Amino acid sequence: SVTGSEGNILAGNLSGTYEAAAYRITGDLTIADGDTAYIYAGTEFLFDGGVNFNINGTLKAIGTESDSIFFDNFGNERWRGFTLDNASDQTTFEYVRISGAEKNDGGGMNLDSSNPTLNNVTISNNTAGSVGGGMHLYSSNPNLTHVTISNNTANNSGGGMYLSNSNPNL
Repeated sequence: SVTGSEGNILAGNLSGTYEAAAYRITGDLTIADGDTAYIYAGTEFLFDGGVNFNINGTLKAIGTESDSIFFDNFGNERWRGFTLDNASDQTTFEYVRISGAEKNDGGGMNLDSSNPTLNNVTISNNTAGSVGGGMHLYSSNPNLTHVTISNNTANNSGGGMYLSNSNPNL
């Protein structure tokens, strides 16, 4: 369900399994409600500027201590980070690095009514035009274990994390 072409280029609806490789993301990615995508250790998703990764279903991004999963820019223009909107509680980020993203709220991750699990995740060098440079939580209660949020900026509040009606387990 993803538009792919020679050279591991992806855009569109994402589901199924993505083996360890470097993928260039040229258009918005969406995991639809009811769909699941598995991303394995050693994978790199490198985004063109202005590209979003929207999760309404389930993402299983499971890296290892010695082989993380990277989400970052392809070039110099910043991608638009993750948006989890009513994402499945089964969504898991493990041994993942999220960097180089920029959007208005939640530069690296914007959670709305979503409760993912994050283990051994680094969220760094992201920017928010308003709030939550690293993460913005709205009506969300994620579980964060061994999560590092560093070197993120926000123009208004919460350079690292901004919470509204949320109760994360840190």
